Amino acid sequence: MELPKNITQIGESNPHCKVYVEDYVISYIKQLNQSAGDRAVGVALYGIGREEAGVTYIFFYGACRAELLQKECRHLSQAVQQEVEKKRRKHFPEYTFLGYCILNGEMVEGFHVCEQNVCRYIEGYAQFYEKNDKMLAFMLEERQEEVKPEAVDQSKYDEVKKRQEERRAAAEGRGGHAVRPQRDQPEKPGKTEGVPPMSMRNMKIAAAGVFTFLGVVGLAAMGGSEGFGEWRAAAGRLVEGITEKQLPDAAEVGGTNVQVGTIVAEDKLTDAIRKENTQPDASQSFEQGAIEEEGTQSAVVTPEPATPTPEPATPTPEPATPTPEPPTPTPEPPAPTPEPVSYTIQRGDTLIGICIKKYGSDKRVAEVCALNHINNPDDIKEGEKILLP
Repeated sequence: MELPKNITQIGESNPHCKVYVEDYVISYIKQLNQSAGDRAVGVALYGIGREEAGVTYIFFYGACRAELLQKECRHLSQAVQQEVEKKRRKHFPEYTFLGYCILNGEMVEGFHVCEQNVCRYIEGYAQFYEKNDKMLAFMLEERQEEVKPEAVDQSKYDEVKKRQEERRAAAEGRGGHAVRPQRDQPEKPGKTEGVPPMSMRNMKIAAAGVFTFLGVVGLAAMGGSEGFGEWRAAAGRLVEGITEKQLPDAAEVGGTNVQVGTIVAEDKLTDAIRKENTQPDASQSFEQGAIEEEGTQSAVVTPEPATPTPEPATPTPEPATPTPEPPTPTPEPPAPTPEPVSYTIQRGDTLIGICIKKYGSDKRVAEVCALNHINNPDDIKEGEKILLP
């Protein structure tokens, strides 16, 4: 048997079992060792085994991470054996599973060699350099899978974009702004035509109220001091009625008609001016009193105060009818808990195999161990009785 010539010896070699590890395998182990820390990382090793002159020679040409292998053990569990065999058939079908190593961030000084389902630790190995296309292809494939961007289904992207556009259109339709009538709809003539902005409308109403108040006070002063109090009271009620009226915040569109709140202040002002025109002129009475100052008393006309418009009565709300409460459902009795079943361990049984046979999977191995106070799942004896939940 011809041994590799270009080698680098790490530690002292074992005289009964000599281990040779290819350079790409060492590089892969070093990459995984950098990410290992508190949680150990298991690596399955594949290669070729030879025996000559009573010495065993192990050549590792492939390596792959084993997720279920996280601690050193003398006998591998059935789940670990199935995992390493599945990865061997996928990536290294021409090689055999020969051992493993556990990485914890420290330098690797030896490997666990598995022979006849028994694993033993061999300290010291030789790193050799040889063409290894299989391990190189595996490392490149694994690196591409790590950096491969996440693929997004175009149909899902289009669906999300469509929902966003619908929400945006709905938000623009009810975004809290005033709803404007369409151009092709006819508008009502009169007060809705040429309505200024709300701020200008408030200013005009306030100015009209002030001018009305001053005009009424002036007429009352010209008419004499006897009717001044009544005129002042009427003017106060008029201004108070103007200020209490609320303007509409926005026009409401219903069908093809546009409804806008009526400005009551303008109608109130018009009625007050019309009443003033129907009353006798106070200036004429004042002039007449000046001509008849030699014994004739001046005729003073006392205007009638403006009659306030009565406010509509607020309807009294009717009491709400109480809603009967639904009957309380009767709780169902809890289902009885199944009792554990006794099982006698047969030759060749494992806890994983027993769980797969009874439950269809190995997810309840930990529950079986906790029920039977078993610390090591692989340490079970033939003829021993255990309880199965």
